[in-house]
Amino acid sequence: MSNTATIHTRAWAGDDALTLTFPKGWIVETYGPVECPRVTEAQIQTAFENPIGSPRIAELAKKKNSAAIVVDDLSRPTPAAELIPYLLKELVAAGIPKRQIRFVVGGGSHRPLTRDEIDKKVGADVARAYDVTSHNFMSGDLRALGSLDSGLPIYIDRVVAEADVKLCIGGLYPHGAVGFGGGAKLILPGVSGFATMFYFHTFYKGRGHAIIERQGDEPDNRDAAEAVAKVLGLDAVVNVTLNRKREISGVFVGDFIQAQRAGARFALETYSTQAPETEPDLVIANCYPLDYDPIQTVKALWPLRRFKNAYKVAINPATDGICHHGLFDRMDYAQFCKLRANQPQRELPEPKIEGPRQTLMWSEHFPVDDFYKRNPDGVLFRDWDALLNQLIAKLPANARVAVFPNAAIQIPAR
Repeated sequence: MSNTATIHTRAWAGDDALTLTFPKGWIVETYGPVECPRVTEAQIQTAFENPIGSPRIAELAKKKNSAAIVVDDLSRPTPAAELIPYLLKELVAAGIPKRQIRFVVGGGSHRPLTRDEIDKKVGADVARAYDVTSHNFMSGDLRALGSLDSGLPIYIDRVVAEADVKLCIGGLYPHGAVGFGGGAKLILPGVSGFATMFYFHTFYKGRGHAIIERQGDEPDNRDAAEAVAKVLGLDAVVNVTLNRKREISGVFVGDFIQAQRAGARFALETYSTQAPETEPDLVIANCYPLDYDPIQTVKALWPLRRFKNAYKVAINPATDGICHHGLFDRMDYAQFCKLRANQPQRELPEPKIEGPRQTLMWSEHFPVDDFYKRNPDGVLFRDWDALLNQLIAKLPANARVAVFPNAAIQIPAR
């Protein structure tokens, strides 16, 4: 049996292959999602030519004068730059002038992207040729579109609300509130105002992690997002699944409900993971490909919760190094930065492993204060060798190790 495991790490910051080497005698097994090839350019084009549940985007955009394209931010690993040329081709075929096509980063209440980050998300050429803005959920630059019957007030980013054609590019990743990402989620919460998001997060229940259709009769978060998208008039979405290397493995274009459901079913199948039947001595959850934004860490921790007596390690470089979520912090990013400037981070305490109840994390950039606030029983390591040496002292000479290489998007087999 092998004593190594090769994983990928640092989405948006290298997507590097990393080989973890353990002591001889340790038995290391990798429990990954289904192996999927990268889609070809021909397959992407076919998806655009044969949309799910709607006319082709070029047909939808005919005789329209403007278009807004919403993309997710870098907290999501969607390689939007690979898809945008196909979408622009559709809009050009429809006759929409280039100057009337705008991009909005639909990060909900996340921070705005820097110029370099925008280049990564949409591509440097697109970023220079088109207007690209980050949604500001606390801005007054919103449009009121009434409310749902439930009372949810609808405020949407002006650029999106006023466009004749409204489109979204996003990824299909397991999510506790809406089941899977994609579809209408880039509208609510993606480009919604504070009041809309507050109502959404407070008065609706979550659909459940990796649950495709609503459970029961009570409207949930996914229902609310789709109802708002209908009021807005969201024309179509481009949703993708990813493989182990953050390559696009599936493309789903079309109606924001039907295409999202088709993609979610494919995601449920391809992200499925068969976990070990007997408890290992050590479980490692690699947060890739959601390992840019530290806040996304929680989505990768399910393998650690599954095994009570195993030692537990999460790997997350947290390249962004910024734990900001404006809705829950109740402040915009400028206020957040001002507050943090006056609150210097404490030094990393000496990491010490005491037992399997602790969540251990190896991270280059996760802020110390934020880590211990979110993980009071955790231990943060900056150095892999220091972490491994302490584990060697705790574990048997023939320790069994279970590695989940893409834990943030993997789903336990049902």
